[in-house]
Amino acid sequence: MSKRRLVDTNLIVRYLVQDHEKHAKAAGKLFDACDRGDVVIVVLPAVLAECVFVLESFYEHPRGDIASALGRLISSPGVEIDAAINLDALDRHRKTKVHFVDCLIAATAATENMPVASFDQDFRRFTDVRVETE
Repeated sequence: MSKRRLVDTNLIVRYLVQDHEKHAKAAGKLFDACDRGDVVIVVLPAVLAECVFVLESFYEHPRGDIASALGRLISSPGVEIDAAINLDALDRHRKTKVHFVDCLIAATAATENMPVASFDQDFRRFTDVRVETE
């Protein structure tokens, strides 16, 4: 059985943006080990959300680039995350101006066929999401 490692936002961001040589190299080694099947990388949804936030707000990367890069990363067979819901959330984020966490809620609601209880009008942008506040 492969070793499992929880990863933090800074490791993923350093790997993607390559703005700190030592950290990017170490992160690259971990992701290479993941690709070889030597280690399983566990990405929590909160970490993915923080990655989106940091890449969008601090690094000012376009939503499409963020969705593509993170989508490739979480689609790797060596990465443990609910890929279907998170890929859907990344796609919703790419196509709208809705915050990523709301996109994650919408993707989960659609997958689970569960209504969202919210006063946020953004959820009404998604035709496959029901909003119920009662």
